Amino acid sequence: RISDLGIITTPALIFSVNLLKTDAGAIITASHNPSEYNGIKLVEKRAVSVPPKELLNHLETRSPKKEKGGFLKKTNILSSYVDFLSSFAKKEISGQFRLAADASNGAAGEMLKLLLNKLEISYWPLFFEPDGNFPNHSPNPLKKEAQQKAKELIIHRGADFGFILDADGDRIIFVDEKGKEIRGDLIIAFLIDHLVKKGDRVLTDSAASRIVFDVAEEKGVKAERARTGHLNIENAMREKKVFFAGEVSGHYYFKDFFFSSSGLLTLIHVLNILSGLRKTFSRALEPYERYFHSREYNFSASGGKIKNQKTAEEIIAVLKKKYAAGKQSFLDGLTVEYPEWWFNIRPSHTEPVIRLNIEADKKSLLQEKIKELASLVNGN
Repeated sequence: RISDLGIITTPALIFSVNLLKTDAGAIITASHNPSEYNGIKLVEKRAVSVPPKELLNHLETRSPKKEKGGFLKKTNILSSYVDFLSSFAKKEISGQFRLAADASNGAAGEMLKLLLNKLEISYWPLFFEPDGNFPNHSPNPLKKEAQQKAKELIIHRGADFGFILDADGDRIIFVDEKGKEIRGDLIIAFLIDHLVKKGDRVLTDSAASRIVFDVAEEKGVKAERARTGHLNIENAMREKKVFFAGEVSGHYYFKDFFFSSSGLLTLIHVLNILSGLRKTFSRALEPYERYFHSREYNFSASGGKIKNQKTAEEIIAVLKKKYAAGKQSFLDGLTVEYPEWWFNIRPSHTEPVIRLNIEADKKSLLQEKIKELASLVNGN
């Protein structure tokens, strides 16, 4: 028996597999990438993600056999999904916010409209209509041009804040009332501070600021880094019984959401917290702005090599030797830590780029290390 769920987000698929107790689930999606990158994301029972290699091995080794005929049934889960998400919302958020909401012409538009209306949240919609050509901006909300319309709307309308979802709805990027993008690791620290309880465990990725670990320590929470990517995060959460995890890219994972990420559930938690603080988003985040963090630098790696014809492995070998005096980790690429600064460099799992993140205690030191590392990566 197959249930056709229509146009839905990846988090809605995760919810549906658990709601309907199916043996598996599949969604055609390019995630945050343009439509030419379309593929299939698959999950097993209880919405446990299936690694691509495991799927290919299964398809290659399975012997064909005759199966009894099944049937296809159209199933609408939107109402049940919105009810589930709404169950996490506090009554206090009703009528308290005015938001700029950008669905990126992805799959989240209809459920986002239903959810915000149910919660009685005022909003100005941007690009709620699904369109795989993405005529208005990139489906990747981390790109500056993808944030521009929301930023303009916030300033023009005087919204309390805004957000941009990616095409399949599992990532969310926030923009404060001043039209400034909020880094993902500040949201991680914010959620740990207000959502996670003493004794809980949390995970974050290799690019996340030290503020995540500062806040976790202050709260009596055990924080660890994990390899980037939803498969790595989800598996580590289940194995270690982790309550919450966050990636700088805008993925936020919850034990209460089947150890998966959900942009809309993250939005609800942010609304819940802000409703109690009675502060603007920018003021609420001020306690977490203790360090100076670079933007993520992406070096094009066509054919696995950047412009200087070096591979990621060769670049990492150079940096490993150069910064041998620092504390080094190879969990995800190379991370080197010094008392006053640190950096991580790693090849992307989804794009032909090499990613570099740097953080320092002082702005002048950050600027110095950006120039130094960029020169080394480029082979100058």
